[in-house]
Amino acid sequence: MFLSFLSMATGTESSFLHHGFKKAVAITAFPFLKAKSLAGQGAGYAWDFVMNYAALRKENAALRQELVNFQLTRARRAELFEENKRLRGLLHFARQEPGLTLDPVQVLETYKGMLRIDKGSMHGITPSMAVVTPDGVVGVVTEVSVFTAVVATLHHPECRVGAMVLRDRVRAYDGVIHANTSDLNVLCTLDYIDMKNEVRVGDIVVVSPGSLFPAGYPIGNISAPPHETGSLWKSAEVTPMVDPYRLDEVFVIRQALPDEAELAGPLPPSASQAPNAPDNRSLQERYAP
Repeated sequence: MFLSFLSMATGTESSFLHHGFKKAVAITAFPFLKAKSLAGQGAGYAWDFVMNYAALRKENAALRQELVNFQLTRARRAELFEENKRLRGLLHFARQEPGLTLDPVQVLETYKGMLRIDKGSMHGITPSMAVVTPDGVVGVVTEVSVFTAVVATLHHPECRVGAMVLRDRVRAYDGVIHANTSDLNVLCTLDYIDMKNEVRVGDIVVVSPGSLFPAGYPIGNISAPPHETGSLWKSAEVTPMVDPYRLDEVFVIRQALPDEAELAGPLPPSASQAPNAPDNRSLQERYAP
């Protein structure tokens, strides 16, 4: 009414006053309308949350389980791939060694340089049988029960293997490789190396003829320069090629046929030198067995 009288007194058109009044009311009511809208949305969200909470929680649990199953499947697939690759390598090795009668066995446990395998006396396993992998020597069977057997590896003092350096293959001065019990930083030691023999770091050490293992089978590498242990012999540190603590399957050698070089033996002097050439070998080299 006040605005109407004001319009009549001043002669101002009512439409202008009406437009200004509507604008003022809209500005004043905007916060209340916004609050009402937000309250309605919040109430709707809360209602939906309460009503759908159980379904969302169940769906979340299902997704988590699906993710766990996927990760397990992926890990199992990778494990099967590695196992298949390893078994293919073992099969290839068995086919490439026709002179060896090999019996594949599984490693059940590993402890203090010893392996327990899943075959025993009822499977024909006997003490002193050699155990190998495609990479090299593992150890020797020391104890046998009905269903299992114990293998002493190169990390154990009970395993001693006749060895020689592959580069020169001097049979008269074969050494013995065994676990080093005095120095924990050294895995194995090759003893009884003749002082005249040159042994270098990186030389490959193999099984010498007359051992339980096939002659020439790899054992390890010389890891440090040799050191003198007396007036006639010297020793060298050896790093085995096979880590017994990472094995799942190994081979037990039931029978090994000697190779051609071992059957033939060393060449006679007449075949290695001229008939009239002087023999410069020492007496030990001439007549050692």
